[in-house]
Amino acid sequence: MGENALDDHALHALAGLGGFSHPEDLFDQGLELLVRQLQVDRANVASASAAGLENLWSAGPARAQDPNLGFCSLVMQPATGTLVIVDAAADARWMQHSGWRELKVRAYMGAPLNHSGRTMGVLSVQCGATRQWRRSEVATLNVMAALFAKAMEVEALKVQLWRTQEALDLTSAVVEDNAMESPGSGLPSRRYLEVWCRSNLNQARRRGELIALVTWLQPPGPARARILERVAGSLRGIDLLVDLGRDRYLLVLPRTMQTGAEVVLERVRRILGPVPMGATLWNPMLVPDRDSQSLQLAIRRALAADPGGPDPQGRLAETGAVSWKILEANRESLPEAREEW
Repeated sequence: MGENALDDHALHALAGLGGFSHPEDLFDQGLELLVRQLQVDRANVASASAAGLENLWSAGPARAQDPNLGFCSLVMQPATGTLVIVDAAADARWMQHSGWRELKVRAYMGAPLNHSGRTMGVLSVQCGATRQWRRSEVATLNVMAALFAKAMEVEALKVQLWRTQEALDLTSAVVEDNAMESPGSGLPSRRYLEVWCRSNLNQARRRGELIALVTWLQPPGPARARILERVAGSLRGIDLLVDLGRDRYLLVLPRTMQTGAEVVLERVRRILGPVPMGATLWNPMLVPDRDSQSLQLAIRRALAADPGGPDPQGRLAETGAVSWKILEANRESLPEAREEW
């Protein structure tokens, strides 16, 4: 296939991207398009956060890797622009970099995702073999990066509006109820979570967005307040840490699937240590979550999954695992199965 043919084919494919009801569809299909057109091992979008780079979306036969070890961290540096690596194993600039030495990424292209003069993340494609990148392939990556950056900009504005509305709702609730904060930990209480659900579940249901829930027991001790503060500081801006009472805590991760939750939990568990955890997904596309106006049913699933809960003899489990209990899509859980004839 000639370079012009590749360019034309890629442009036609790019023209077909659009009209998505959810931004996740744009990213998923856009990355799959890059994998097909460029014939790479993986295409990935990593986003900048306080804890470094986080994988948001990935496509391709190869599993996504830690972007902080790869070449994406170089793209985040000012004035780097689009980074093109033909053979990291043979180039003195890259052969000692962890992207090659640890991740074995040999050929790489990465473009910054810029918004208002700030780099929000990196769009990259990676190969385990050497690769001579064509100009048209670099141009395709840059066009896709501009498209993704614009989509992320729109989503960031939506999040700002969402947070503003949430703040207004919570402020109104505080006027009516002063029990929004747990007196023991200073964290949001069950009452706060109830108000949060009123502000957020309907929107998540309309958009078909999953919410990951993780719960664990944190015994009292002199270091507990400092540990919980560190956990809260490691979270994303949209996440919520709730004190459920009786030494039990709940982590609410909006717009997060299991793979994304596990990335967040890696950071949390580095702070907590091997604490047993129970986890689940609130899924608005499946019954009973679809019909629930709160997270109570999902919280019960997470509690039931927690291997650190008391056994019949009242003892705590010794394991430090994260156990997931997730709704399965079957005839009873699908909405149409509930219709009466």
